[in-house]
Amino acid sequence: MPFKKEKQFGANFARSMEYFQKIITQSGPAASASYTLLASVLIFILLGIYFDSINETKPKGVLVGLSIGLITGFYHLAKTIWKQKK
Repeated sequence: MPFKKEKQFGANFARSMEYFQKIITQSGPAASASYTLLASVLIFILLGIYFDSINETKPKGVLVGLSIGLITGFYHLAKTIWKQKK
């Protein structure tokens, strides 16, 4: 009798792992787009801080960098989402 439970557990486990792999595969583009959003915001903020340190214009470079980073990141996020809907 214990052998039957182990066999059933193995079948259920295999099925759940296949489903998990399917979910991970489908979420790949969304994860990539979110990492792109985060990276673009961080890169442009750092460029804004660098620009501020050179030109002594304290908050302006950071604000411009944040704006450009958000626009760029959300553009790539929207492009990924709309490409999946087609």
